[in-house]
Amino acid sequence: MTADDKPVLVFDVNETMSDMSPLQGVFEELGLPGPLAQTWFAGVLREGFALAVHGESQPFAVLGDSVARSLFAAQAPNRDVEEAVRHVREGMQRLPVHPDIRSGIAALAEAGFRITALTNGSEATSEGLLERGGVRQHFEHVLSVDDAPCWKPAPEAYAWAGGIWGLPLERALMVAANAWDLHGAARAGMRTVWVDRDGAPWPEYARTPDLRVSGVRELAARLRGDVVGLRG
Repeated sequence: MTADDKPVLVFDVNETMSDMSPLQGVFEELGLPGPLAQTWFAGVLREGFALAVHGESQPFAVLGDSVARSLFAAQAPNRDVEEAVRHVREGMQRLPVHPDIRSGIAALAEAGFRITALTNGSEATSEGLLERGGVRQHFEHVLSVDDAPCWKPAPEAYAWAGGIWGLPLERALMVAANAWDLHGAARAGMRTVWVDRDGAPWPEYARTPDLRVSGVRELAARLRGDVVGLRG
């Protein structure tokens, strides 16, 4: 099996590689309910997707700060609002990777896969996450949609990244924990892998992923055996 036979692996970053659970503690430090972290993150995605419908875009940090201010107008933090907004932003910049990431990415690199990342977050935050996780050296590119026409899951985001990778999208394998990302990637022509760490049901409205794994270590084991069937 040659390198040309293998799909190029494209990892989503937020939730797929980053462990978002510490964000609950960040909101609790502000005197707010921990689950508000999920509300905040979902709100950021909502705003990014809404802009993408119109072919527009804003950086994750801009939308994140704006959504945080809206939440803090309804539920006041225990400090100045702008200080609280910075606290949330900095919390995102300190997140760890999931426990399966380091060994799983290393196994994929050892098997000869090209590995890249495509995120709706910032390049700097993603680079920092991968550095802390000890895997940055295995990534050929870490791309942010800050430089793309709009956010994932709009097809323009995947097409833009494919141009930088220099390969047709059917040779790329999108790896993500989010159904919306995989649905968008599939519609753009990519193969897909769902990282389902929680054993959740796949939403019926989304295109079925090509592979379903419980983590990146399992993905490495599966791909080393299934790569022939995944060739584009």
